[in-house]
Amino acid sequence: MDITLLEDFLELAREFNFSRAAQNRNLTQPAFSRRIKSLEEAIRTPLILRTTRQVALTPAGKVFQPRAEAIVRMLSDARLEALAAAGRAQRSLNLAATHALSYTFVPKWLMQVGGPAEIGALSMVSDTHRQCVRLMQNGDASFFICHRSPAGAEGLPEKQFLCHPIGSDRLVPLCAPDSNGQPLWTLGPGSSGIPFIAYAAASGLHAILEAHWAGHVRPGLEPTMNSVLASTNLEMAKEGQGVAFLPLSLAESDIELGKLVRAGEEALDVPVQLVIYRPRSRMSPHCEAFWLKVVDGNAN
Repeated sequence: MDITLLEDFLELAREFNFSRAAQNRNLTQPAFSRRIKSLEEAIRTPLILRTTRQVALTPAGKVFQPRAEAIVRMLSDARLEALAAAGRAQRSLNLAATHALSYTFVPKWLMQVGGPAEIGALSMVSDTHRQCVRLMQNGDASFFICHRSPAGAEGLPEKQFLCHPIGSDRLVPLCAPDSNGQPLWTLGPGSSGIPFIAYAAASGLHAILEAHWAGHVRPGLEPTMNSVLASTNLEMAKEGQGVAFLPLSLAESDIELGKLVRAGEEALDVPVQLVIYRPRSRMSPHCEAFWLKVVDGNAN
């Protein structure tokens, strides 16, 4: 079986939209549809439920998805192991990180893990949480650094990936100050209709906030815009467009400069972990050595 058929299926299982999945795979929609059909013929059962309104996985498709993810990942790992056995493996790290952490936390953290000689050639991708997860599942990244809810509701499947905490952060309600340095809006008992700069669904911070507010009182916010990028939400908050729950690690300097102020008490803060993911399967000796440094606490 052509392994790329599995990758096509996984893309569709993530997007639930033939047009977007085909575009992500650099295929026309008719060609992409034919490839999905070929996979179903090879498996001998429908994997996708197609209706005029939606795309969904059949019961067989739901069972097949994690198996397909494991096969794609195992092939990538096997390729790396073969290169290592042949003495052709490079001392390199393929690391994915969400936008909110790639410009602030990750560079400093990496230098605590080890210097350039220990890290080797670093290839780092900064993208949305959803896209970084996709890179990990396809074997295109060895490590992934992101925010994670303490409840652990979101993230990569535990059967295939290990997760290790490397720090902590907080999502803090912030907005621009008025001429007197006071917040333009204040969240509190009875507040309502306050403009909210939200996160789009592709952002991991969206899932963290929703999970947190499912068990706590949701502030009286009215979404006015959303973005997948915390940096975009930060800039919109500074421009006085509303209240944004921003990572303290990202907004700290603007708070110190007085460009952002608290829009609510600390009780409204959302605690989050900073974590790094890796596949459970064996990686290159260089990647394994890097992981040992992380879990031994050299990066804390």
